[in-house]
Amino acid sequence: MQAKDSAQDLSKLSIEDNFGHRFFIAPHRHTKTLYLVRHGEGYHNLHGEPSLGGDRANYKSERYFDAHLTPKGWAQCRALKKHLDEAVTHDGCEHVMDRIELVVVSPLMRALETAVGALGGDDKSCDPPASRLDSALMLSRTAIEGVRPAHAAIGTRNEGIHEQPGRKGLKFLACELCREHVGENPCDRRRPIREYAAAFPGVDFSEITDEEDTAWGTMIETNDAMCERAHRFMEWVMRRPETHIAVVTHSAFMAAMLREFGATDQLGCHESVKQETHRWPDNCEMRPVVVIDPSGGGGLDPMFFPGGRTGLENFDDADNV
Repeated sequence: MQAKDSAQDLSKLSIEDNFGHRFFIAPHRHTKTLYLVRHGEGYHNLHGEPSLGGDRANYKSERYFDAHLTPKGWAQCRALKKHLDEAVTHDGCEHVMDRIELVVVSPLMRALETAVGALGGDDKSCDPPASRLDSALMLSRTAIEGVRPAHAAIGTRNEGIHEQPGRKGLKFLACELCREHVGENPCDRRRPIREYAAAFPGVDFSEITDEEDTAWGTMIETNDAMCERAHRFMEWVMRRPETHIAVVTHSAFMAAMLREFGATDQLGCHESVKQETHRWPDNCEMRPVVVIDPSGGGGLDPMFFPGGRTGLENFDDADNV
């Protein structure tokens, strides 16, 4: 009798403890794990952010057109790269970089530099020969005072932390949909794609159809318009075959994504979860998130097993006695 009463008490405690919790389960194939990364500090941040001693008027300066990373920005990339190279799953059996299958990056200079600096391979002593340019994610560049620091070429990351036979090199893919807010700031105007392709030979720009920046200068993108673009970006991501994807983007676009899709009131999220999700991202911050698409936009799930008669071709039901 005492044991029964104890079980009832435990059951009651369990119900009370979980009251108000909301869970949502969906088939794994309708989910993605995204590693959202804001770019490292750019020269437009250094000279335009009041918190860094800058003046917001500098965001309007052509000097910071399509801004490069500062030396501090590159140091932030190295810090994130070190973290990714050392980060392991809770059981210590798998490195995080062995999970990431694709790097999606905004086609703006600071995002491209962050992507290759944090998720790419090691610095190279010299540029590769013309016949092997694709062995470098980024070619070396000389310094231009106040505009960009000098930097060595960066190699590709052909494998994860541990050698995995048959694994293909980590792909870097530029996508216009995750660029920064489109407005009047020259730092958010991109260069012709041919210039990026020459500087970043290991990055795939085939998804971008317009050679020139046809969006900048034509409008000041509203929050609703940026959220609509975030919807299109998420639809594009969900159609991809990869499950673990790094996305290197910008603060305003990342914040719009997190406001639009993350910890909404409709989901009944706790205030602490909303604050954690909606917090403005810092330079070179990486925020892993899980995306669930209940509309059914996922692809095939290699882990799914249907059971039933699957695999029983040689089994005779007459033997099932």
